Amino acid sequence: MAFSKYKILFLIVLLILTGCKSANRKKDFAMMEEQKELLEEIIGNDTTPKPIYITGTKPVWEAEADKLLFDIYRIKTDYYPDSIQFHARVYDSSGNFITNLANPYKTHNDIEYFTALNEQLGKHYNIREENIPQFTVREFGAGDSIPFNIALTVDYSGSMMPVMGAIFEGTEIFIDMKFPTDNIALASFNRNFILKSPLQNDKQNLLKIFREKKNEGKGAFSSVKEAIINSVRIFEKADLDDPRILVVFTDGDDNYSKRGLGEIIARAKRENINVFVVAFGYPKSADLKIITSNTGGKYYQVHTKEEMIKAFRDIYLSLRYYYLFTYKPPKFWGWHTIFADLKMPSFRDKTLVATGEYDTSDLWKDVGDEFTLPILFDYNKYDIKEESIHLIDEIVDNMLSRPRLRLEIQGHTDNIGGVDFNQELSEKRAFAVYEAIISKGISEDRLRYKGFGLSQPVATNDTEENRAKNRRTNFVVLAK
Repeated sequence: MAFSKYKILFLIVLLILTGCKSANRKKDFAMMEEQKELLEEIIGNDTTPKPIYITGTKPVWEAEADKLLFDIYRIKTDYYPDSIQFHARVYDSSGNFITNLANPYKTHNDIEYFTALNEQLGKHYNIREENIPQFTVREFGAGDSIPFNIALTVDYSGSMMPVMGAIFEGTEIFIDMKFPTDNIALASFNRNFILKSPLQNDKQNLLKIFREKKNEGKGAFSSVKEAIINSVRIFEKADLDDPRILVVFTDGDDNYSKRGLGEIIARAKRENINVFVVAFGYPKSADLKIITSNTGGKYYQVHTKEEMIKAFRDIYLSLRYYYLFTYKPPKFWGWHTIFADLKMPSFRDKTLVATGEYDTSDLWKDVGDEFTLPILFDYNKYDIKEESIHLIDEIVDNMLSRPRLRLEIQGHTDNIGGVDFNQELSEKRAFAVYEAIISKGISEDRLRYKGFGLSQPVATNDTEENRAKNRRTNFVVLAK
């Protein structure tokens, strides 16, 4: 059902008012359930498919093919462009992960279940699809005793106070679900960050520490982004070879952070940390979804105790039961959409297709940040070389995908030819890129260009290799 912005605003106000009234009668999960029921009553039947959470496992020979689902759960871009890895899940409508479809747990070696892999490149301009001829699939399951380092960082700010009892209960549930090989850390935040326990393996000691410190750190303000940055430091002494998972439990209300999304994503990528968010109630979700999608994590939204338990269990089980696809992707600066095919012999000719999307551009960066693209020119010329035209197309696709994005194009040169010569050449090259982009439909008021000549080298000009680094086209994010 479609709603105007005025109707949506009315619903939000009504929920707040009824929440205030019901706070005297109900609290914590009961209050959240009451608000959810009220919203559903106002809106009517929600046709959005309900999420199915992983609750257990089932071997393929017990699976009912017509009840199977296939999805891409997490995508890891750490090694792009050399390789892409993604976690896929095959499960039934009851939440059972289907095992024994790939090595080393495959039981029918004569059956190829995962039959094809393709990528679509781009969203709006010069879209194309490429087949991935070679890929590997490895099944992970109960026999893979991988120790995970998991930090749970919980929002203790003012907006969460009405459901603090639910937060306490949720934290204990999360700790109690811990696998024997895992290390868990506990932290909370308002405008400040409080580490309650560093990474440790002893579940009973974790519960003891939490119960002793659970009331510490409540406050009026919220700094979600600062908390994520601080949580990254929890993993400093953890083994780099073991997976690092950050789970943030929050409503997304951030009224104190000064950190940008780009800084958070860059830090998490650098430290190889996957950020998961369990968003409680009716959260401010946009930034949280950007963070999880760019760090190989996942975003959950829960309203009830049952949903929260299911989300926590889904995180734990999906970290251990999955199919890992690995392949060399096509080079493309921008949006990649993955299509993976699954065929079950008992499912007639029908193919299940899982889809996932990842972004290899640098446009998760913050306003003021810059990035470089290898747009090439012949010596002493400012005509863009044919082999670089695809990069112009990719910039155009990204700008069409992000209508608020504005960029500054910067031309830079090496030191051969003198100051005046290189200043003029850099301006002409920056203008050539500018003209090429607007010729493909981007409004000129979304771009500006400058030449910097040889004034801002990134390397010494003493070798041809270093001079090549200085001959570059930079882009600065002006707005997004």
